[in-house]
Amino acid sequence: MKKIQRYKKTFAMSAAALGMLAALSVESTMAYFTTYVSAGGSQVVNLEARTEIYEDVSEMTKHIVLRNTSEKGDCFVRVKVFYGAELTVQMIDVEGKGDWYDGGDGYWYYGPILPIGGKTAQLDAFIDTTGLVKPGTDPDAAEEYIKDKFNVVVVQECTPVLYGEDGKPYADWNTVYTSNAEQGEEAGNE
Repeated sequence: MKKIQRYKKTFAMSAAALGMLAALSVESTMAYFTTYVSAGGSQVVNLEARTEIYEDVSEMTKHIVLRNTSEKGDCFVRVKVFYGAELTVQMIDVEGKGDWYDGGDGYWYYGPILPIGGKTAQLDAFIDTTGLVKPGTDPDAAEEYIKDKFNVVVVQECTPVLYGEDGKPYADWNTVYTSNAEQGEEAGNE
């Protein structure tokens, strides 16, 4: 009986030692895998925010509409109008619903999210030429002169719709998104 107890005691101690050895091995094995195993590679994320601008001019007013031509995502849009110092340009939200608003930074922002294929409400840039025409000048000739000499340039920008932690959509106008070709060049230079 003492012999059996001795074997049980030896077996139990051997099992305990083996268990401790296994525990130590698992911990060092895990340390090896977490320390020395790595993964590589990259994937370009194409947010595909693209828009087209449609402009029409009539009676010294530029009518501006933007369309979301993206295939994969909604976006926010804004426009900035450049013109000579001699001119005064008044921006008008034609529909008057407040969809277009002056951001106070030189840009006019379209408030609603612009869905894929969607168009903005019309924004007008009224070109005020008061004071540019000399008294006694034929108004029709003066308007033609002004059309030939002055140019109003509209620049439009878009950015993908981003969502905060609370799920609310927002626009990030400060992030610079690069094209796939530029991303590929950067990856090739690393």
